[in-house]
Amino acid sequence: MIYLDNAATTKPDSHIMEAYLKLYREMFYNSESLHAGGLDARHLLEQTRNYMQNYFDSRKHVIFSRSGSHANEIAIQLLLKGSSAGQILVSPYEHPSIDAALEPFRENYDIVRMPLEYDGNIDLISLSKMFETDTSLVIMQHVNSEIGYRLPVEAVGEMCSISDIPFHVDGVQGAHKDAIDIDEVCSSYSFSGHKLHGTKGTGVLMVDYKYMNVLNRHFHHESGTQNGTLNVPGIAVMAMCLSADPNMRKMNETKEYLGKELRNIGVTPLQFDVSAPHIIACVTPSVEGQYVMQSLSSKNIYISTGTACGQGRMVSEGLAALLDRKYETSEEHYIRISISKNTTLDEIDVLISHLNLILQEVKR
Repeated sequence: MIYLDNAATTKPDSHIMEAYLKLYREMFYNSESLHAGGLDARHLLEQTRNYMQNYFDSRKHVIFSRSGSHANEIAIQLLLKGSSAGQILVSPYEHPSIDAALEPFRENYDIVRMPLEYDGNIDLISLSKMFETDTSLVIMQHVNSEIGYRLPVEAVGEMCSISDIPFHVDGVQGAHKDAIDIDEVCSSYSFSGHKLHGTKGTGVLMVDYKYMNVLNRHFHHESGTQNGTLNVPGIAVMAMCLSADPNMRKMNETKEYLGKELRNIGVTPLQFDVSAPHIIACVTPSVEGQYVMQSLSSKNIYISTGTACGQGRMVSEGLAALLDRKYETSEEHYIRISISKNTTLDEIDVLISHLNLILQEVKR
């Protein structure tokens, strides 16, 4: 099996799984229990919380959650807690969890998509003018999961700082791969463990203390932001994931090799001035992406045609517009290949060989 869908989830590292299972056997307690076992679990959570702050060199409060999507939901609720109306500026590339979290606020807020330039980059000049309207919140991904586009979070963060507007950054695809100063850039930052070769069921929200608030008087976990028993072992091993070498140099070299080989067989990689090392989006000629994905899957080679959290919605508004304007094609011809630190050049060669056969068969 060749796994090239790492933007959807990553295979847990073996030492992470060993540590997780050991902790699950020894630290299975509920962190809210008042006996010694519960206190030990809570102490482990606090150690992990401190590690997160040290890793990001941040003064933000650390909230643990069930996933990156859950962290996004908490962030939006916290950042909008003190407002009642206005516009919410959202990049057109956002993850489906953002739209889901914003749904309860649509009645009172005007949710506006950020404008794009012809090449798919955020149009910062036009965006800056949109700040003249009463704005309650700005939301943007660090790295887009569909195309690997590294969004201009620093520039947008500066606009938000000048206008004193809260700014949430979804860092699920960017954390541990592209370092940013989260205290300088944004009001809150989210990420999840399973995108870092950790376990599923864990997420993190780092948020400025001034936005901390009890979201519901019946919420008793994580400073009143949620209910539900926390996955203490999974949260603890996230610290191990962040301490591991992400091997960015190898991923960059693999991505460069992959891009060259794709172009050699007539597949067009989408190009951006700044992009992440693990995601390469492509346009397939004369064949639908779903057909390519299923054909490769039959050979035990796994790629994607969109976010795994967006069933029923093929691609984001931003990607659909980019494919139409710049590449003169539609989402039906889009595929995503996402590598990891474990991806080898031999695996890329096998992918290219099978992909080329698929394209040649369609031509016949």
